[in-house]
Amino acid sequence: MPNTTYLSDQIITTLIAGARFVSEHTGDPGAAGANEVTTGIDTAYVRKAATLVKTALGSLYQAKNNADVVFNAAGAGASYTVRYLGIWSAVSGGNLLAVLALPGSGLPVVAGTINTFATNDIVVIGG
Repeated sequence: MPNTTYLSDQIITTLIAGARFVSEHTGDPGAAGANEVTTGIDTAYVRKAATLVKTALGSLYQAKNNADVVFNAAGAGASYTVRYLGIWSAVSGGNLLAVLALPGSGLPVVAGTINTFATNDIVVIGG
């Protein structure tokens, strides 16, 4: 059974909407944020700031990025595939708030690749 409208609103308003940070993961992050790309895999990697804005989605609420989220160009020697995104409370450490699986087999990354998620591409549904 999906969440009520009220609960969906509270989840998005309290936990998701606002200034957050987006991470890239090579495998399922689980509940703790495992498989995040690190500087050991890509010397240029850092989480990216994003502002997530609450909007209605039928009887539920969602939060979407209100501007492009652009990751740094991958460093020399990088070679991996991004399969998930994480939404975090902090640029490092912090709390993992949401996990989003990328479609298909993910985004392959090699040196020089710049992953960009356009406005409204990152969507967290409170339900």
